[in-house]
Amino acid sequence: MASSVTSETFDTEEDKTTDEDKTTEEILEETARDFAGYVLVDPQREKQQLDDKIEAMLTRLDEFCAVVDMIRTDSSLSLNRSLPGIHEKAQEIKQIFTKIDQLEEFVSVVRTNVTAMEEQVNEVEKEQGTLHSIKNLLSSLPVFTQKRGASPKQPLKYEALEIFKTSDYLKKDEESIQPPDVLEDNT
Repeated sequence: MASSVTSETFDTEEDKTTDEDKTTEEILEETARDFAGYVLVDPQREKQQLDDKIEAMLTRLDEFCAVVDMIRTDSSLSLNRSLPGIHEKAQEIKQIFTKIDQLEEFVSVVRTNVTAMEEQVNEVEKEQGTLHSIKNLLSSLPVFTQKRGASPKQPLKYEALEIFKTSDYLKKDEESIQPPDVLEDNT
């Protein structure tokens, strides 16, 4: 009996190792299949994927080249058309700047002359007095004429200032006579 008990126990241990071996074997087979999947390469499928990616890149490159060509065309158009127009306008602006400088010089001369005339007027007012017209009015009345025995002051001799001539500073050009809208339409 003892031998039968031992054999039963042994059979159970064999069954256990067989189960463990099967699971280990199954795991090994599964792992081997996974590694075989990594090693197996389908060159036709890989080639097709690579061709698709290359085609997409070439399409993008063509689009980029088209954009670059459009930019070049626009740049050359700007250089050929716009730049001469800008240069022409710059020349016109230089003429306008010259006229502005002349006008500033003219305003300066006018300011100097007006200041000199104001000084002369102030001097005359001081000499004549601000009440000169009132004194003349009162002196015309008979009551105030008797008291006045002194001789009236001699008026100062007026010396006219040399005044500017507008024609020296502002020359009549046909362009300056035309309104600004007409000048813009000619260009």
